[in-house]
Amino acid sequence: MRIGILTDYPVVTFANGPSLATQALKRYLEARGHAVTLVGPRPGPDEPHALPGSILLDAMDFDAHPGVRIPLPWPPQVFRQRPPIDVVHSHANSLLMHWAPMMRELHGIPCVNTNTIYLPAFAQHLLPNKIYKIKAAREFWSWLAWTVERSFARVYNSGDGLIVQCQGLENYWKNKGLEVPLHVIPRPIDVRIFDQPLGPDPFRADFSKGGRIIVVCRHAREKDIDKVIRAFAHHVLPAVPTASLTLVGDGLEHEEFKQLAQSLGVGHRTEFPGEKPHRDTRDFYGHADVFMYASLSETYGQVISEALWCGVPVVAVDDGMGVSFQVKHDWDGLLVPDDKKRVHNLGHGVVQLLTDPVMRRTFGERAAQRARGRVAPDVVYAAYERAYQVALDHYAEHPRKLADHPSPRAKWNLAWEHLVPWTWKHVAMCSLAKFRGAKGYSPPKGVRIDAAPEPLAAVAQSGGVARADADATAAGDCQPTAEA
Repeated sequence: MRIGILTDYPVVTFANGPSLATQALKRYLEARGHAVTLVGPRPGPDEPHALPGSILLDAMDFDAHPGVRIPLPWPPQVFRQRPPIDVVHSHANSLLMHWAPMMRELHGIPCVNTNTIYLPAFAQHLLPNKIYKIKAAREFWSWLAWTVERSFARVYNSGDGLIVQCQGLENYWKNKGLEVPLHVIPRPIDVRIFDQPLGPDPFRADFSKGGRIIVVCRHAREKDIDKVIRAFAHHVLPAVPTASLTLVGDGLEHEEFKQLAQSLGVGHRTEFPGEKPHRDTRDFYGHADVFMYASLSETYGQVISEALWCGVPVVAVDDGMGVSFQVKHDWDGLLVPDDKKRVHNLGHGVVQLLTDPVMRRTFGERAAQRARGRVAPDVVYAAYERAYQVALDHYAEHPRKLADHPSPRAKWNLAWEHLVPWTWKHVAMCSLAKFRGAKGYSPPKGVRIDAAPEPLAAVAQSGGVARADADATAAGDCQPTAEA
């Protein structure tokens, strides 16, 4: 099957879940015998080149998240010519999702969408700091985002299926009026990285085993890292003086979080090693004791899945979405309520695991076992293939092709439904993001973020890919290197 993947990340310049998941999706689908074309924003001048054969659209820099580019619907030839694709899988956070139903209407190509962002929880973090501090402004912006997602439901209903990554989103989108087939499919683990033997201990020498708390994520406001640091300072370290907190990642608020740790008097037990290549996170997880997470903006949360796969118990806030979908409370981790005591309860949960080695080891073993039955690549990609087949069947029952009825009115309606909102909303987002400002941060250059040297055939085991094609997935194929 020829599959087109819509992605906001045709190259990896910043190690977030969607960008890494897109690259893994391409590799593993090709390993299963499919041909894959990436469709996304044209990389910036300082970024690595997209893979040959990619379909690229002009784009604007998104200052709220350096390293992210927002695609716009031109050049027009990407709509005039039928791409060599049998089904479109929209894996985009942005309004690039409109490209999929337009291909369906213009060229008769079935499409399936993946919802990868919960906008009401995320949108408020686009606000400038001064406005963000006003509770009423945050609440209004989240409400506005909630109404905007009704338009997302219309886009999804223009296609042939929707994939969500957690059960919490299933009823959410049905209540929004979703009518097309819906599939709950989690993100897979990249076994090329996370089934590798454990490497050297990357933690600071004075951060002793048995007290290591790890956080791996983008250092941005919506991740609520400030709550993790406060929980560590006020509740963990006083109870476990040998505890340490290591926060792997970088981002817009990186320096602010470092300053917060210093101001709370825990800088000496806190480490910020910065952004790391994805392959290196395997060792951080493997040598850690507890993973702590406070974000409420996750439709999935790939770092949770990675930690569990590596046998690290998780203490997190019960978000009713991606995190709580993955962690089974009091089995392979601890979930605390999203209330005024969540900082206290996060800290208490971490202390409980750090002071009970038997519980910690038991939870870790259960975590690794449960993850292998849920997010092994063969399990997930077989589910994707079933979703593609459902999309083909749905299109056969509900065909639409503008080429069969090329009236000026039909073309205008298509542009009004898709091109107009795509353009003005993305321009507005990029304009608003400039007010927030990047504060001098830019993604690291010269770091091979998504490097994994072994071909897929080398790890076709323990839930890995059963039909790996080493020639199609050699390390250089789809592991772009950020250029200095």
